[in-house]
Amino acid sequence: MSSQNKISWQERFQYKFDNFMSRGGFSVFLALVSAFFAAFLLMTGIRYLSEFIFPNQDLESDLLWDVFVQLIGLRDTGDEANFATKTVGVLTIFLGLVLFSSLVAFITQEFESRLTLLKKGKSIVVEKKHTLILGFNERIVDIITELVIANESEPDAAIVILSQQDKEEMDDFLREKLGDLKTTRVVTRNGIITQINNLNKVGVKVAKSVVILNEAKETDSQDAKKLSDARVVKAILATVAANEEKFSLPPIIAEIRSEQYRILAQSIAPAAVTTLNEADILARILVQTSRSVGLATVYLNLVGFAGNEIYFYRPQTNWQNLTFAELQFHFYQSIPLGVRDKNGDVIIKPNSNYQLKDAEEIIVLAEDDSQIKFNKEPLLKPEIVGYVDCRKTITRKTEKHLIIGWNAKTPICLREYAKYVVSGSEINLVTHKLTPEIETQFAQISQAYPQILMQIWKINVDVVEELKTLKLEQYNSISILASKGRNSEEIDAKTLTILLEIRKIFLEYTKETGNTVTTELVVELADSEETELVIKAGVQDFLLSNQFVSKILAQVSQEPGVMPVYRNLFSAEGSEMYIKPIELFFPPEKLGKLSFADCVFAAQSRNEICLGVKISSDAQDQEKNFGIYLAPRLDTKFHLTIEDELITIAEDET
Repeated sequence: MSSQNKISWQERFQYKFDNFMSRGGFSVFLALVSAFFAAFLLMTGIRYLSEFIFPNQDLESDLLWDVFVQLIGLRDTGDEANFATKTVGVLTIFLGLVLFSSLVAFITQEFESRLTLLKKGKSIVVEKKHTLILGFNERIVDIITELVIANESEPDAAIVILSQQDKEEMDDFLREKLGDLKTTRVVTRNGIITQINNLNKVGVKVAKSVVILNEAKETDSQDAKKLSDARVVKAILATVAANEEKFSLPPIIAEIRSEQYRILAQSIAPAAVTTLNEADILARILVQTSRSVGLATVYLNLVGFAGNEIYFYRPQTNWQNLTFAELQFHFYQSIPLGVRDKNGDVIIKPNSNYQLKDAEEIIVLAEDDSQIKFNKEPLLKPEIVGYVDCRKTITRKTEKHLIIGWNAKTPICLREYAKYVVSGSEINLVTHKLTPEIETQFAQISQAYPQILMQIWKINVDVVEELKTLKLEQYNSISILASKGRNSEEIDAKTLTILLEIRKIFLEYTKETGNTVTTELVVELADSEETELVIKAGVQDFLLSNQFVSKILAQVSQEPGVMPVYRNLFSAEGSEMYIKPIELFFPPEKLGKLSFADCVFAAQSRNEICLGVKISSDAQDQEKNFGIYLAPRLDTKFHLTIEDELITIAEDET
């Protein structure tokens, strides 16, 4: 007989008992309760036997109750009991102390374990239709702030965050940074975002949308960024796998820097996955804002839920064969920007004679979707006060722009400037550290655009004398890009120091020559909380990295369809946003009190879409949004002067 068959019943019992106990707390609880009641039955039997052999003549009591309360240690045997009863009682109490104390200790331990589990953020999340954020980085505060605004119309909304960071650290950080959450609850959980079990715990199958953050910083090495991109792609795979069926996927919005990984991510689930690259978006916005004063404020108003947003709209009936130009006067307080056809393709600023088809949606700019109301009849007829028979234009001039600093956005900025400016313009780059890699990339870009003069200089921008050699007042714009640093505070400190030095140089130049400096300053900030410092420094146009991207991420998570709209608006190809002089639309003698409908009609005469008005007298007033008035009502009256401008969508600045 083999040794396997010689196993005793005691060993088999021990093996099964060990397996049972190893299943966790519930098995231990059942074992303790079973042992307690087994002891109760045993001691009850012994007590009955004791009473049968040595009866208590003068003691009247409920025997079962006596045994039970003795077992849990609440009663002794009493002075009237005989020796046998007292002996059994002492034995019962001793056995009860062991078993009942073990049971109480177990319950206490399980309670403490549950509290520890809650603190660690390992418990399951029971939410539905929530926004699920995978990852945790500096932009999460801006994302949550935007989602809180978006959720105001919902009585009970939830945002769930899954990250490898400690739950208590996340909670403390958010508690310190976030204000009033209104109708939104924020739930944090700790776990690896690429594990399906963790995703199931946070309700990935019933989430309204999934936002995957890239935890690599802009200042990290290329290897670190690629590794972080790979994690994001893996998190997308895990999200798809957790949902089991691709057609039931929630919208997945992922932040990926590498083009290779973006293409890979899109191929996983093309209908559900939307990717964006922080450097690409911000570089394009930077170039546009540096060429048009106030455009950054317009974009900040546009990309978030505070202010105006982009919506898609189709009436319940039909479009009544309207052209796109006629459509502008059928909405009271919202601006049609373009069309999304039945194939999902986006057309920004279609031709004025574009005939709307009933299956198509229009792209609308409005403060809230409740304001989007299509009226079958035109709401009002504008006065013809602008140019009609002639089209006044601006002659494009050569431009001169300076970029200070090298990071992932710099090559994109150089290419975008080259696409916008006319031949003979000058784009220069200043960097503190000139490496062979930077020289090679710059040379490739310069050779690709031979019609543009591009120069690169190695200068220590911390030394004022070296900055002055650049003759900064000659530039149309100077863009200060974020440098490297250990954290956002250190990076912004360096950036703001350069900004203040340049402003000091401008003040000295004006004092010495009497000439006003018209150079526009655009600053890239890593931390959106530094906005007030930038405004007080006198910067008219500024760029907030975290805030811009966070707003876009939040908005795309609610409506993925807006991403193609942004790609169109931020690209040099097609139509973009411009802030144009009022003289291009109205003769000087016609200026004065005009309605916004008059502005819309005047813009249409130039084949443009008017989005709003910029009042120059309010340009320094933060409370009046720096003079930017987007999507006002058609009957809103403005007292327009020759110094004011219109915000339009056009093909170029002429």
